[in-house]
Amino acid sequence: MPRFEDIAVGQTAEKTTVVSPALIREFARVTDDDNPIHFDEDYAREHSFFRRCVAHGMISISLISALLGTELPGHGTIFLSQGFEFLSPVYPGDAVTARLEVLEKEEKGKKIKLRASVANQRGQLVIDGHCWVMQRQPRAAG
Repeated sequence: MPRFEDIAVGQTAEKTTVVSPALIREFARVTDDDNPIHFDEDYAREHSFFRRCVAHGMISISLISALLGTELPGHGTIFLSQGFEFLSPVYPGDAVTARLEVLEKEEKGKKIKLRASVANQRGQLVIDGHCWVMQRQPRAAG
């Protein structure tokens, strides 16, 4: 895990995944969100603004969370706040890339502000926003 001192403004990290129908079903199972706009094309065509099935928006947000906890800043990161705009839908089969960029650091509390965005395989932003995290320092061996 990088130390707070080693994290620089402008530093970035990315993670890409395919939002497969299986991932959407598993997300619905875990979250208990079985809204038919995620699974039923006929229902979505009739009732959804997008006229077709769309993935849960929180799947993309969870990619941001995974990136925070595994890469930037990494293990031990605590999510403090977030502000996101959902700009475009994610459809089953889309490949989405979550991206983080360090915007600022606050020494007090080891806090880091990051731009957090998700784009689809066409480079179109589907989520844009920012978040604040706190990096927990590992305990010294002793």
